Amino acid sequence: MTAFPGGLTAADLDARLARLERVSRFPEMPRNLFDEGPHLVSAPELPWGDEIRELSVGAYARFLHGETWITGGGAREMEADIVGWMGGLLGAPDAAGFISSGGSESNMCAILTAKQLSGRRGGSVVFPDNGHYSLYKLCRMFDLDAIAVPAPAGGLHHVDPEAIEAAIRPDTIALIATAGTWAYGSIDPIEAIGEIAQRRGLYFHVDAAFGGYILPFLERSGYDPAIEPWDFRVPGVCSISADLHKNGMAPPPAGSLFFRDAELLAAAKEICPPNGTMSGTRGTGPIAGAWTMATLLGEAGYTAVSLKSMALRDELIAGVLEIPGLAVYPGSRINICLIHSPTLDLRPVVEEIRGRGWMFAARQVPAPVGIVVVPMPHNEGQTPLFLADLRAAMELAVPLTPEVSAAEQEKVSSYGF
Repeated sequence: MTAFPGGLTAADLDARLARLERVSRFPEMPRNLFDEGPHLVSAPELPWGDEIRELSVGAYARFLHGETWITGGGAREMEADIVGWMGGLLGAPDAAGFISSGGSESNMCAILTAKQLSGRRGGSVVFPDNGHYSLYKLCRMFDLDAIAVPAPAGGLHHVDPEAIEAAIRPDTIALIATAGTWAYGSIDPIEAIGEIAQRRGLYFHVDAAFGGYILPFLERSGYDPAIEPWDFRVPGVCSISADLHKNGMAPPPAGSLFFRDAELLAAAKEICPPNGTMSGTRGTGPIAGAWTMATLLGEAGYTAVSLKSMALRDELIAGVLEIPGLAVYPGSRINICLIHSPTLDLRPVVEEIRGRGWMFAARQVPAPVGIVVVPMPHNEGQTPLFLADLRAAMELAVPLTPEVSAAEQEKVSSYGF
């Protein structure tokens, strides 16, 4: 077999890639209870799952060589299709926006827009302390003070709108809330915060990285008709970020940022020309993959996928509650839940079930550690296996001490978010 100029043959390359796939744990994907990517698989409820996933990945490959500058005409059409369709579902028939690399970039672009509109060089941004770490990052990058408002007593997933308003300073340029919090899956009181933003003349951004591509379908399907308005139906909301590579099922990197109207997008383009995005060159592959997924699924498909994800979540929660010593943190409205214990230290449990091959995130709040899972269609059939391993590992749990030392907290921080 002829070697390529770098010295490898095709067989050599295949062997190396196979090893790197194993290192990346791709063959173990069904056991991954938190990941980003094309999660769609076939199931009795989703008989078309594998085919749509493969078509989405295939479209990604067909547009892999393109970028949105010169060869991006087709991708720009696909991008406009997604923004128009999903923006309408989010309550803004005149929505404008773009495909981003993910939630962090979307949040950055939204707050840069707020900064552009404010005319300030610095300032502050107010948000509940359950906000994503990208909010702290963007504030440091953009010379803004991050004012994180603590949760009121009685629940880490709760948000007090009065405390949010009390935290506003004369230099505040924006408020941020979350629809689908990490790691509780809760929805902030967006109507109340939106009223504050409108009354105080502040830009209001909603981070729906996790919730954006599931909440509309859970509400419209009747699964959860009690979901309170959180999107552009709330008059004060200016922009919404939502990740296609999370519950949108698309290959990463693919986020999306929606503005209420073209005027706000124009402000984003002023500070981030020419598209409003942080990145200048954008590959067309992710846009094509996301467009194919959204086009083939449509509202009916996303509804079926959302209901499947929630069925897996509900099955998992029911099983966890049957294991002595474990609890599920309240507030979840999407396919995120936090498993914890009010009486036991779960750190040995975390180590054990990770050693058994399960992939998930861990959270040190509430201390000392909890297990965060995000069930999606690729986890079909895995819930009973995970619950069996979790139950067995609980033998390693130890009584929770009143205080966790600084050294223990430092160790916990290595577990995850």
